[in-house]
Amino acid sequence: MDRRARRCIGSLTAFAVTLALLSALVTSCTEPIQFHAAVAPSRGHAPYPARIVCTRLAGTYTYRLPGGETVTSDENELEVTVDRLEWEATVTWANGEQVRTETVSAQGTNAPPTILAPRINGDPSRWFLRPRERTLIDFTHYPTSLSGTESGVVYDGEWQVADIQVECKLKRLCGSAVGDSIFRPPYEEGVYHAVFRGQTVENACIVYPLYSAETASNRRPYAPAPEDGYIYDAARVRDIFQQVEFPAQSAKIQVVVEDDWGRLTSGSFEISVEAGVYGGGSGSATDYRKAVFYVASRTSPLYHRSTCDAVCQIPKQDRLYFCGQANAEASGKKPAPDCFGVK
Repeated sequence: MDRRARRCIGSLTAFAVTLALLSALVTSCTEPIQFHAAVAPSRGHAPYPARIVCTRLAGTYTYRLPGGETVTSDENELEVTVDRLEWEATVTWANGEQVRTETVSAQGTNAPPTILAPRINGDPSRWFLRPRERTLIDFTHYPTSLSGTESGVVYDGEWQVADIQVECKLKRLCGSAVGDSIFRPPYEEGVYHAVFRGQTVENACIVYPLYSAETASNRRPYAPAPEDGYIYDAARVRDIFQQVEFPAQSAKIQVVVEDDWGRLTSGSFEISVEAGVYGGGSGSATDYRKAVFYVASRTSPLYHRSTCDAVCQIPKQDRLYFCGQANAEASGKKPAPDCFGVK
Protein backbone atom coordinates (compact mmCIF):
# COMPACT_ATOMS: atom_id res chain seq x y z
CA MET A 1 0.00 0.00 0.00
CA ASP A 2 1.47 3.35 -0.97
CA ARG A 3 1.93 6.31 1.29
CA ARG A 4 -1.06 8.23 -0.17
CA ALA A 5 -3.42 5.31 0.58
CA ARG A 6 -2.12 4.99 4.11
CA ARG A 7 -2.67 8.73 4.69
CA CYS A 8 -6.24 8.44 3.37
CA ILE A 9 -7.06 5.51 5.63
CA GLY A 10 -5.57 7.33 8.62
CA SER A 11 -7.65 10.42 7.92
CA LEU A 12 -10.82 8.34 7.64
CA THR A 13 -10.04 6.56 10.93
CA ALA A 14 -9.45 9.82 12.73
CA PHE A 15 -12.70 11.23 11.32
CA ALA A 16 -14.62 8.15 12.47
CA VAL A 17 -13.17 8.43 15.98
CA THR A 18 -14.11 12.12 16.10
CA LEU A 19 -17.69 11.34 15.04
CA ALA A 20 -17.95 8.64 17.69
CA LEU A 21 -16.74 11.04 20.39
CA LEU A 22 -19.16 13.75 19.26
CA SER A 23 -22.02 11.25 19.18
CA ALA A 24 -21.22 10.06 22.71
CA LEU A 25 -21.05 13.64 23.94
CA VAL A 26 -24.41 14.55 22.37
CA THR A 27 -26.02 11.39 23.80
CA SER A 28 -24.74 12.14 27.31
CA CYS A 29 -26.15 15.66 27.10
CA THR A 30 -29.62 14.66 25.88
CA GLU A 31 -30.19 11.51 27.95
CA PRO A 32 -33.27 12.23 30.17
CA ILE A 33 -32.65 12.54 33.90
CA GLN A 34 -34.59 10.07 35.97
CA PHE A 35 -36.49 11.82 38.79
CA HIS A 36 -38.84 10.15 41.27
CA ALA A 37 -40.54 11.20 44.50
CA ALA A 38 -42.76 9.49 47.09
CA VAL A 39 -44.15 9.88 50.60
CA ALA A 40 -42.83 7.54 53.29
CA PRO A 41 -44.82 6.10 54.94
CA SER A 42 -47.63 6.53 52.44
CA ARG A 43 -50.38 5.27 54.81
CA GLY A 44 -51.12 5.92 58.46
CA HIS A 45 -53.56 7.24 61.04
CA ALA A 46 -53.85 10.95 60.21
CA PRO A 47 -52.42 13.24 61.31
CA TYR A 48 -49.05 11.44 61.20
CA PRO A 49 -45.41 12.48 60.48
CA ALA A 50 -43.88 11.47 57.15
CA ARG A 51 -41.19 12.48 54.65
CA ILE A 52 -41.21 13.32 50.97
CA VAL A 53 -38.19 11.50 49.53
CA CYS A 54 -36.86 12.38 46.07
CA THR A 55 -34.09 11.18 43.75
CA ARG A 56 -30.82 12.79 44.89
CA LEU A 57 -29.71 15.20 42.14
CA ALA A 58 -27.72 18.41 41.90
CA GLY A 59 -30.22 21.24 41.78
CA THR A 60 -33.14 22.78 43.66
CA TYR A 61 -36.32 21.12 44.95
CA THR A 62 -39.60 23.01 45.31
CA TYR A 63 -42.24 21.31 47.46
CA ARG A 64 -45.84 22.49 47.13
CA LEU A 65 -47.91 21.15 50.05
CA PRO A 66 -51.70 20.64 50.09
CA GLY A 67 -52.31 23.52 52.48
CA GLY A 68 -50.79 25.96 49.97
CA GLU A 69 -47.35 26.22 51.61
CA THR A 70 -44.29 26.18 49.31
CA VAL A 71 -40.81 25.10 50.47
CA THR A 72 -37.67 25.51 48.30
CA SER A 73 -34.58 23.53 49.30
CA ASP A 74 -31.38 21.90 48.06
CA GLU A 75 -32.33 18.81 50.08
CA ASN A 76 -34.00 15.84 48.42
CA GLU A 77 -36.09 15.10 51.54
CA LEU A 78 -38.70 17.12 53.44
CA GLU A 79 -40.46 16.30 56.69
CA VAL A 80 -44.25 16.78 56.47
CA THR A 81 -47.44 16.02 58.39
CA VAL A 82 -50.11 14.02 56.61
CA ASP A 83 -53.08 15.91 58.03
CA ARG A 84 -55.92 14.73 55.82
CA LEU A 85 -57.30 11.43 54.58
CA GLU A 86 -56.41 12.12 50.94
CA TRP A 87 -53.09 14.00 51.05
CA GLU A 88 -51.34 15.18 47.87
CA ALA A 89 -48.33 17.41 47.13
CA THR A 90 -46.10 18.21 44.13
CA VAL A 91 -42.30 18.32 43.92
CA THR A 92 -40.44 20.18 41.19
CA TRP A 93 -36.69 19.68 40.63
CA ALA A 94 -34.66 22.08 38.46
CA ASN A 95 -30.96 22.57 37.75
CA GLY A 96 -31.13 25.64 35.50
CA GLU A 97 -31.34 23.54 32.35
CA GLN A 98 -33.88 20.82 33.05
CA VAL A 99 -37.10 20.64 35.10
CA ARG A 100 -38.94 17.60 36.43
CA THR A 101 -42.22 17.49 38.41
CA GLU A 102 -43.73 14.61 40.37
CA THR A 103 -47.03 14.33 42.30
CA VAL A 104 -46.85 12.46 45.60
CA SER A 105 -49.75 11.22 47.72
CA ALA A 106 -50.53 9.63 51.06
CA GLN A 107 -53.65 8.21 52.65
CA GLY A 108 -55.08 8.43 56.15
CA THR A 109 -56.36 5.06 57.31
CA ASN A 110 -58.63 6.43 60.05
CA ALA A 111 -61.66 4.20 60.56
CA PRO A 112 -65.07 5.91 60.26
CA PRO A 113 -67.37 6.14 63.29
CA THR A 114 -69.10 2.99 64.52
CA ILE A 115 -72.78 3.68 65.19
CA LEU A 116 -74.43 1.56 67.86
CA ALA A 117 -78.08 1.74 68.90
CA PRO A 118 -79.04 4.94 70.74
CA ARG A 119 -80.15 5.19 74.36
CA ILE A 120 -83.88 5.81 74.89
CA ASN A 121 -84.95 8.23 77.64
CA GLY A 122 -81.65 7.75 79.46
CA ASP A 123 -82.49 4.11 80.21
CA PRO A 124 -79.77 1.66 79.05
CA SER A 125 -82.14 -1.31 79.25
CA ARG A 126 -85.09 0.20 77.37
CA TRP A 127 -85.73 -0.59 73.72
CA PHE A 128 -89.30 0.43 72.84
CA LEU A 129 -91.28 3.56 72.02
CA ARG A 130 -94.51 4.60 73.67
CA PRO A 131 -96.82 6.72 71.48
CA ARG A 132 -96.91 10.45 72.21
CA GLU A 133 -94.59 10.09 75.19
CA ARG A 134 -91.89 12.77 75.18
CA THR A 135 -88.91 10.61 74.27
CA LEU A 136 -85.18 11.32 74.15
CA ILE A 137 -83.15 9.54 71.45
CA ASP A 138 -79.52 9.91 72.50
CA PHE A 139 -76.47 8.93 70.41
CA THR A 140 -73.91 9.87 73.07
CA HIS A 141 -71.43 7.04 73.59
CA TYR A 142 -72.01 5.00 76.75
CA PRO A 143 -69.74 2.01 77.51
CA THR A 144 -71.06 -1.36 78.62
CA SER A 145 -72.18 -1.36 82.25
CA LEU A 146 -74.06 -3.60 84.66
CA SER A 147 -77.30 -1.90 83.64
CA GLY A 148 -76.94 -2.11 79.88
CA THR A 149 -74.87 -2.72 76.77
CA GLU A 150 -72.65 -0.23 74.97
CA SER A 151 -74.57 2.35 72.94
CA GLY A 152 -74.12 5.46 70.84
CA VAL A 153 -71.34 6.53 68.49
CA VAL A 154 -67.82 5.14 68.95
CA TYR A 155 -65.08 7.26 67.38
CA ASP A 156 -61.60 8.51 68.26
CA GLY A 157 -62.13 12.06 66.95
CA GLU A 158 -64.75 14.79 66.84
CA TRP A 159 -68.17 13.99 65.40
CA GLN A 160 -71.75 15.25 65.34
CA VAL A 161 -75.19 14.03 64.34
CA ALA A 162 -76.18 15.45 60.96
CA ASP A 163 -79.68 13.94 60.74
CA ILE A 164 -82.14 11.78 62.66
CA GLN A 165 -85.34 10.29 61.26
CA VAL A 166 -87.95 8.06 62.93
CA GLU A 167 -90.24 6.16 60.56
CA CYS A 168 -93.02 3.90 61.81
CA LYS A 169 -93.86 0.93 59.63
CA LEU A 170 -97.62 1.59 59.32
CA LYS A 171 -97.50 5.36 58.76
CA ARG A 172 -97.21 5.44 54.99
CA LEU A 173 -98.30 7.45 52.00
CA CYS A 174 -97.73 6.51 48.35
CA GLY A 175 -95.53 3.63 49.43
CA SER A 176 -93.14 5.68 51.56
CA ALA A 177 -93.05 6.50 55.26
CA VAL A 178 -94.55 9.59 56.85
CA GLY A 179 -91.89 10.31 59.45
CA ASP A 180 -92.41 11.30 63.05
CA SER A 181 -91.76 14.96 63.80
CA ILE A 182 -88.27 15.58 65.18
CA PHE A 183 -87.56 18.26 67.82
CA ARG A 184 -84.18 19.71 68.86
CA PRO A 185 -84.91 22.06 71.77
CA PRO A 186 -83.57 24.65 72.23
CA TYR A 187 -83.69 24.95 68.44
CA GLU A 188 -80.39 25.89 66.77
CA GLU A 189 -79.93 25.62 63.02
CA GLY A 190 -77.95 22.51 62.09
CA VAL A 191 -77.49 21.30 65.68
CA TYR A 192 -78.92 18.11 67.15
CA HIS A 193 -79.36 18.41 70.90
CA ALA A 194 -82.26 18.27 73.35
CA VAL A 195 -83.14 19.43 76.82
CA PHE A 196 -84.19 16.40 78.86
CA ARG A 197 -84.79 16.38 82.60
CA GLY A 198 -83.23 19.83 82.88
CA GLN A 199 -80.01 18.91 81.04
CA THR A 200 -78.95 19.62 77.44
CA VAL A 201 -77.93 16.37 75.79
CA GLU A 202 -75.76 16.75 72.66
CA ASN A 203 -76.24 14.58 69.56
CA ALA A 204 -79.80 13.77 70.55
CA CYS A 205 -83.38 14.71 69.70
CA ILE A 206 -86.92 14.54 71.07
CA VAL A 207 -89.77 12.63 69.44
CA TYR A 208 -93.37 12.01 70.42
CA PRO A 209 -93.70 8.59 68.74
CA LEU A 210 -96.36 8.44 66.01
CA TYR A 211 -96.83 12.21 66.17
CA SER A 212 -96.53 13.80 62.72
CA ALA A 213 -97.29 17.50 62.81
CA GLU A 214 -98.25 20.20 60.38
CA THR A 215 -95.49 22.66 59.51
CA ALA A 216 -95.59 26.01 61.27
CA SER A 217 -94.76 29.42 59.76
CA ASN A 218 -91.12 29.04 60.89
CA ARG A 219 -90.89 25.87 58.73
CA ARG A 220 -90.57 23.70 61.83
CA PRO A 221 -93.17 21.20 63.03
CA TYR A 222 -95.82 22.32 65.50
CA ALA A 223 -95.04 20.88 68.91
CA PRO A 224 -97.63 18.84 70.85
CA ALA A 225 -96.38 20.48 74.08
CA PRO A 226 -94.16 23.49 74.79
CA GLU A 227 -90.69 23.00 73.26
CA ASP A 228 -88.06 25.76 73.13
CA GLY A 229 -87.82 27.05 69.55
CA TYR A 230 -91.10 25.51 68.33
CA ILE A 231 -94.66 26.80 68.06
CA TYR A 232 -97.22 25.16 70.34
CA ASP A 233 -100.84 25.73 69.29
CA ALA A 234 -103.05 24.58 72.15
CA ALA A 235 -106.20 25.92 70.44
CA ARG A 236 -106.03 23.83 67.26
CA VAL A 237 -105.20 20.22 66.41
CA ARG A 238 -101.95 19.93 64.44
CA ASP A 239 -101.37 16.15 64.45
CA ILE A 240 -102.30 14.60 61.07
CA PHE A 241 -102.92 11.24 62.76
CA GLN A 242 -105.15 12.67 65.49
CA GLN A 243 -107.53 10.11 66.99
CA VAL A 244 -106.16 7.29 64.81
CA GLU A 245 -105.76 3.77 66.15
CA PHE A 246 -102.56 1.85 65.38
CA PRO A 247 -101.72 -1.73 66.35
CA ALA A 248 -98.32 -2.57 67.79
CA GLN A 249 -95.70 -2.12 65.10
CA SER A 250 -92.02 -1.42 64.54
CA ALA A 251 -90.16 1.76 63.66
CA LYS A 252 -86.76 2.57 62.23
CA ILE A 253 -84.50 5.09 63.89
CA GLN A 254 -82.17 6.34 61.17
CA VAL A 255 -79.15 8.53 61.84
CA VAL A 256 -76.39 10.19 59.82
CA VAL A 257 -73.15 11.15 61.59
CA GLU A 258 -70.50 13.55 60.27
CA ASP A 259 -66.93 13.13 61.54
CA ASP A 260 -64.02 15.58 61.72
CA TRP A 261 -62.94 14.64 58.19
CA GLY A 262 -66.34 15.50 56.71
CA ARG A 263 -67.28 11.85 56.14
CA LEU A 264 -70.94 10.86 56.53
CA THR A 265 -71.74 7.53 58.18
CA SER A 266 -75.29 6.22 58.55
CA GLY A 267 -76.99 3.72 60.82
CA SER A 268 -80.49 2.24 61.09
CA PHE A 269 -82.08 0.52 64.08
CA GLU A 270 -85.44 -1.23 64.35
CA ILE A 271 -87.39 -0.65 67.54
CA SER A 272 -90.85 -1.73 68.72
CA VAL A 273 -93.76 0.73 69.14
CA GLU A 274 -96.63 0.01 71.50
CA ALA A 275 -100.25 -0.14 70.28
CA GLY A 276 -103.01 2.32 71.12
CA VAL A 277 -105.20 5.24 70.10
CA TYR A 278 -103.14 8.36 69.73
CA GLY A 279 -104.25 11.92 70.15
CA GLY A 280 -106.90 13.56 72.17
CA GLY A 281 -110.34 14.69 71.16
CA SER A 282 -113.79 13.19 71.36
CA GLY A 283 -115.44 10.51 69.30
CA SER A 284 -114.41 7.04 68.26
CA ALA A 285 -110.97 6.27 66.92
CA THR A 286 -110.28 5.76 63.22
CA ASP A 287 -108.48 2.65 62.02
CA TYR A 288 -105.09 3.70 60.64
CA ARG A 289 -105.94 2.11 57.27
CA LYS A 290 -108.86 4.53 56.89
CA ALA A 291 -107.10 7.65 58.13
CA VAL A 292 -107.49 10.66 55.82
CA PHE A 293 -105.43 13.83 56.00
CA TYR A 294 -104.51 16.53 53.51
CA VAL A 295 -101.38 17.11 51.45
CA ALA A 296 -100.02 20.03 49.44
CA SER A 297 -96.82 20.84 47.63
CA ARG A 298 -94.68 23.69 48.96
CA THR A 299 -94.68 25.14 45.46
CA SER A 300 -98.39 24.78 44.65
CA PRO A 301 -101.45 26.76 45.85
CA LEU A 302 -103.57 23.56 45.92
CA TYR A 303 -104.09 20.87 48.53
CA HIS A 304 -105.38 17.30 48.11
CA ARG A 305 -106.87 14.50 50.15
CA SER A 306 -104.23 11.94 51.06
CA THR A 307 -106.26 9.39 49.06
CA CYS A 308 -106.07 11.31 45.77
CA ASP A 309 -103.73 10.04 43.07
CA ALA A 310 -102.17 13.48 42.54
CA VAL A 311 -100.54 13.29 45.99
CA CYS A 312 -98.12 10.64 44.77
CA GLN A 313 -96.84 13.06 42.12
CA ILE A 314 -95.59 15.44 44.83
CA PRO A 315 -91.95 14.68 45.76
CA LYS A 316 -91.74 13.48 49.34
CA GLN A 317 -89.41 16.29 50.39
CA ASP A 318 -91.85 18.91 49.06
CA ARG A 319 -94.99 17.67 50.84
CA LEU A 320 -96.85 19.70 53.42
CA TYR A 321 -99.32 17.84 55.64
CA PHE A 322 -102.55 19.12 57.21
CA CYS A 323 -104.87 17.34 59.60
CA GLY A 324 -107.96 19.19 58.27
CA GLN A 325 -109.17 21.30 55.37
CA ALA A 326 -109.59 24.36 57.58
CA ASN A 327 -105.91 24.29 58.50
CA ALA A 328 -104.89 23.88 54.87
CA GLU A 329 -107.02 26.84 53.79
CA ALA A 330 -105.80 28.95 56.71
CA SER A 331 -102.29 28.50 55.29
CA GLY A 332 -103.45 29.94 51.95
CA LYS A 333 -104.00 26.67 50.06
CA LYS A 334 -107.10 25.92 48.00
CA PRO A 335 -108.77 22.54 47.30
CA ALA A 336 -107.57 20.84 44.12
CA PRO A 337 -110.52 20.58 41.67
CA ASP A 338 -109.61 17.08 40.45
CA CYS A 339 -109.55 15.81 44.03
CA PHE A 340 -112.57 17.52 45.54
CA GLY A 341 -114.77 17.86 42.43
CA VAL A 342 -114.95 21.66 42.67
CA LYS A 343 -114.73 24.19 39.84
